[in-house]
Amino acid sequence: MLNKQKVITEFFVSKGIITGNNLQRALQMQLAGKETMVNILSSLGVNCDENLNSLIIEDLGLSFVDPSAFNITPQVRDIVASEFAYRFRILPLHLADDLLTVAFDTVFNFLAIDYFIEVFGYKIKAELIQKQQMDDFLRRNYDEDKETITIQQIQDDDAYSVIKDDAPVVQLLNMLISDAHKRRASDIHIEPMADKLRIRYRIDGLLQEVQPPAKKLQASIISRVKLLAKMNIAEKRLPQDGRIRMIVNNCELDLRISALPAHHGESVVLRILDKKVMGFDDLGFSDAQLENFKNMINLPNGIILVTGPTGSGKSTTLYAVLNSINKTRKKILTVEDPVEYQVYGVNQVQVKPKIGLSFSKVLRSMLRQAPDVIMVGEIRDIETAAISIQSALTGHLILSTLHTNDACSAVTRLINMGVKPYLAAATLRAVLAQRLIRLLCPDCKEPYTPPKSELRILEFSSSKLPEVLFRAKGCKKCSYTGYLGRVGIFELLVISEKVRLLANKNALNFEIREQAKSEGMMTLKEHAVQKVLSGLTSFHELVRSTQNDVD
Repeated sequence: MLNKQKVITEFFVSKGIITGNNLQRALQMQLAGKETMVNILSSLGVNCDENLNSLIIEDLGLSFVDPSAFNITPQVRDIVASEFAYRFRILPLHLADDLLTVAFDTVFNFLAIDYFIEVFGYKIKAELIQKQQMDDFLRRNYDEDKETITIQQIQDDDAYSVIKDDAPVVQLLNMLISDAHKRRASDIHIEPMADKLRIRYRIDGLLQEVQPPAKKLQASIISRVKLLAKMNIAEKRLPQDGRIRMIVNNCELDLRISALPAHHGESVVLRILDKKVMGFDDLGFSDAQLENFKNMINLPNGIILVTGPTGSGKSTTLYAVLNSINKTRKKILTVEDPVEYQVYGVNQVQVKPKIGLSFSKVLRSMLRQAPDVIMVGEIRDIETAAISIQSALTGHLILSTLHTNDACSAVTRLINMGVKPYLAAATLRAVLAQRLIRLLCPDCKEPYTPPKSELRILEFSSSKLPEVLFRAKGCKKCSYTGYLGRVGIFELLVISEKVRLLANKNALNFEIREQAKSEGMMTLKEHAVQKVLSGLTSFHELVRSTQNDVD
C-alpha cells in the first residue's frame, strides 16, 4: 500500500499539481486532523475536481475493485463511524489480523493514509471504487446510523460553546461519546491493557467491547477526558472524579467521570446520564402495582423505600416519583450523592463529605426548611435512618433507597442497622424492590415451543401456559444481541396492619414474606414470568436476572 501511496505522491509533485513544500504542509495539516485531504488541497490551490481525479487514475493505470466482492461484516463496518465514513468518503471492506482494507473513491485520499493509520490503529490497504458504488455502499451500510454529530460542552455558567477543535483525539472522543449515546450505553469504559486500549460500552446492563483506537492514543484520549472534566491532568497516582455537561446530537447529557490509577495507565469510566426523566408508564409496573404505588407516594407522611442492587434503576424510579408528586402546593427537598438529574421546582442538595456535609447533617437542616417531601439518596447508617424516621414521625414523607435483594428484607435490614422494631413498623408505608430485565428485540425475536424443563419453572405463577414463547435471535437493529432496551420488574410490599404487627415483633424475613404474599404481593420472579408469558423477554433472561431471588 505504501508503494501506491508513494507513486501518487510523486505524481502530484512531478506533474506540478502541487509543490513539494505545499504537499508536506498538506500532510501535516491532515495529521493534525483539521480537514479532509480534498479540502486541504483545495485551500492550497489544487483544483480537486473529478476531471483531475480521472486523469490521475488513467495516467497511473489504477484499477477499481468491486466492493460487493467483500463480505462487510458488522464488526468491520463499525470500525469506521458513520459520520467519519461519509465525511472522508471511506468504506471499510475487510480486516485480517492488523491489516484493514478500505476503499476510496478519490485518489486524493491516498495521500492521507498515515492519518487513517493513526485514527484506526491498523495498517491500511487501500483500494479504489467507483463514486456511485461508494454512494450505494455508504447508504447500504450506514444510512440507518447516519446522523449529524453535534457535541457542545456546557460551561459552568451554562453558556453553550461548541468544541471546535478538530484534532484526531478530539474527533475520536466526540465520535465515541456520540456512538455510545446512539447505542443507548449507560457507561463508557476506557481501559488501558498491556497491548491495547480497550473500549467497552455497558448496554442494557452488560458490557460490550467495541473497536478500540490505537494504543498510542491512550494518553491523549485520557488527558482529553480529564481536561473536559476539569480534573488535574498531571495527577495520575490518585483516583479523581469529575463531570462533563454536553449536548450530544441535540440531547443534553451529564457525564460523570471516574479516573482510577491502574497497572497499565488510568482506567476511566464515563457514566452517561440522559436529562430525560422517565414517567411511571415507561418503568414496567403492572396495573395493580402502579395503582398501589401511586397511592403510597401520595400519603402525607411515612417512609417509602426503593431497594435493589447497584444498577437496578432505583434512582430512575425515585425521579419518576418526584416528577409525579412535584406540585406547586408541595415543597420537595432532596439530599443526594451525587445529584444525578436536576428536577425543576425541587431543591436538591449534594452531600460533600470532604467538608463535613453528610446526609445526616443536611437532613437536620432540611427539617428547618418546612418541607412536605424529602428524598434521601440512600440510607447508609443508623444516624441517617434515625433522622429519616424522626422526620416521618413529625409529618414528612420520606423517599429513599436501601441495598436489599427483596422488599421484605428491607424491614429486617433497618432493624439490624439499629432501628427499634416499633419505630420501623410505625413509619414504613411501602417497600419497592426492583430489577432491570432486558427486552427482546421486536424486529428479530423468534417463537419456539418451550421444553418441559422451562414450563416447570414457569408453572409456579401461572396455570395457563402458552404453547409458544419467544427467544433472542439477533439482528442489525439490536447489534446482534437479540435484546433492545430494558424494563423494570417489581415487588411492592405494602405495610398492612398484619405486616406491621410482624415487624413490631421483629419477625423473620420469610414470615413477613408469607404474610405479604397471602395479601396479594407479586414477587420479582412472578413479575418476570409475566414479562416472559407476554413475549416481552425470554426465559433465559428471567433466569439470569432473578436466579438469586426467592419465589
